[in-house]
Amino acid sequence: MAREVRQVELRPVDEEAERLASVFRLTAKEALDKKGATHMATFWSDTNVSLRLEVPSSDESKLRDVDPSAITLVRLDLGNPDQMEEAWTEGIKDHSIIPWGWLALFGLLLAGGAIGLLGLLIKSDDHAGDAVVEVENNAPYSRKKNQEAGQLIERIQKTTRGFFEAHTLDTLVHFVRHPGRVRPLMEKYYLSKPVASQHLSSFKFLQPLPLDESPNFWMASVELENREIRDLLIEITPLGEARIDWETAVCYQPMKWDEFARTRPKGSSYDFRVYVEQDTFYSHEFADSYQWNCFKLSALDSNETLFGYAKANGEISNKILDLLNSNGARRTSMILRVNIPEGLQSEKGVVIEKLMNSRWLYVNPPPADE
Repeated sequence: MAREVRQVELRPVDEEAERLASVFRLTAKEALDKKGATHMATFWSDTNVSLRLEVPSSDESKLRDVDPSAITLVRLDLGNPDQMEEAWTEGIKDHSIIPWGWLALFGLLLAGGAIGLLGLLIKSDDHAGDAVVEVENNAPYSRKKNQEAGQLIERIQKTTRGFFEAHTLDTLVHFVRHPGRVRPLMEKYYLSKPVASQHLSSFKFLQPLPLDESPNFWMASVELENREIRDLLIEITPLGEARIDWETAVCYQPMKWDEFARTRPKGSSYDFRVYVEQDTFYSHEFADSYQWNCFKLSALDSNETLFGYAKANGEISNKILDLLNSNGARRTSMILRVNIPEGLQSEKGVVIEKLMNSRWLYVNPPPADE
């Protein structure tokens, strides 16, 4: 399956929304690469709403997925547009003459209001100096915050450069999230390929990325010396250290998806990062649509499509359907544990044993027994 090429489009941005999200553009004259990134982190998603990177549906309040193929900006749900004003003349039906007594009373009320307004203006002048003093007192706090933000960006840049310039696995592991859990995966991944060291040329894009109500994630787009654009997910640890999500940076799989589809190893379970869509391909052992729900499964940079089956009305099916519905019934990034049972006759079917994660990124590490 050929990689999709997403076009960068310019869209009007609501000024109010622009003030709600802090965006750091580190290279003013450079734009994002139109082809997107070769590898990126998924999701995005919580169980209600992947860094896929496709923009979630308009009724979601959280970023749904983050995929390794392109960067998705954090979209703020601003609710409904301004409501229309009620008709000014609605309900005015009585055109009778207003008595002079009411006019006099109305004049008195206007005079009283003018006097009160004058008093408020005089009072506001008295407090103007206090407001200036308060701003001046807050200036050191603002300078401190700006300094802390600058130091954070420096740490992110330093970690990212170290990540790409590492020559060995022992060096690389110091820059990644969950090193104890991820190192065995890295050792397996680099058995057949060297740790490729590259110089980081520039940062193209850097922005905070709230995931599962966590303010500790950032997304970055960088250009390497070979002009390759790479997208990353970065976590700021409780100690303030920046760490790269290696699994989504390389889109880690237990084995190549095409190889799995071709060789169909029986009896073993594998956790794959896949795109999921609801489907109706019922055949062989899975011919009964009342017993099974069918899901079309594909992977990044892959030509093979498989069909995963889960028990209809079962917990796994219901969770997957909820994720698809929350994403507007579009294909959605998930980590699924799949198995091909011994003796299975279906040439394209696999059994979905478990929904491991609702996006390609583990915000929190999975339990050790999983």
